[in-house]
Amino acid sequence: MSFRDIHVRGRTVQLYESGSGNPLLYLHGIADMHGLARGNCRFQDSMAAKHHVIAPGMPGCVGSDEDNSLESIDDLRFHTLEVMDQLKIEKIDIVGNCVGGWLAAEIAVHNPERVGKLALIGASGLFVSGEQIGDLFMAVQPLNGKIDDVRHMLFDDGNGSLAEEWIPDELTGKEQGMLRYKTFRCVARFGFKPPYFYDQKLVERLYRFKGEALVVWGNNDNFVPRSHAAAYAEGFPNGSVEIIEGCGHAVHLEAPDVLAEKVVAFLS
Repeated sequence: MSFRDIHVRGRTVQLYESGSGNPLLYLHGIADMHGLARGNCRFQDSMAAKHHVIAPGMPGCVGSDEDNSLESIDDLRFHTLEVMDQLKIEKIDIVGNCVGGWLAAEIAVHNPERVGKLALIGASGLFVSGEQIGDLFMAVQPLNGKIDDVRHMLFDDGNGSLAEEWIPDELTGKEQGMLRYKTFRCVARFGFKPPYFYDQKLVERLYRFKGEALVVWGNNDNFVPRSHAAAYAEGFPNGSVEIIEGCGHAVHLEAPDVLAEKVVAFLS
């Protein structure tokens, strides 16, 4: 595995690469590598056992430069296409987690010729009537010195050690604080202003991606309701859905081996 920097239109983008085999582009989420963690996670390691994983950090996350022109998911889509161009990637399988899943879906419907197979894990991005995406920005605000709400929003067991490890009430050092600050600053650029974490028109555009699409969800996702999984799978002409029991939104952390097995089988 390796981390390296590439330069895209004058900005540095931190890139993680690992493994051999068919390449895949991994677009990260919040409680994820390049997000609240600097390094790779077990899920990416499992994927790299079968694939050449390429994972760029979003603008402002980890070692990637800020992009002050980033104001919408469309800006992030365009930035990601420029990263692909710099890496000379014409077409590739894409796996997207959380907000990275939203980004992956936007690329698939706007630029379907650049996407092979598509796997979305707990992806935000859709408007589903009566099934709103959780207000993560409110949940992360401390109440009586604790941020229990965000842990329960992202994890099946919000009181468990895994949730505490990833989202502690008390930061263990400057680096952990900066990672949290950078991650929420980045996602606020395209997810904070109404509509929150979704594109009103995306659900009506899913038909444009004709390739195979796998949608994977935790059965107890309190951030992006499980009904959004069905909406994605039904919107894609060749979509299918897998629900993983005993997981919340952070299924890639709560059941990394089960998730990797499903995604690898789909991509194969």
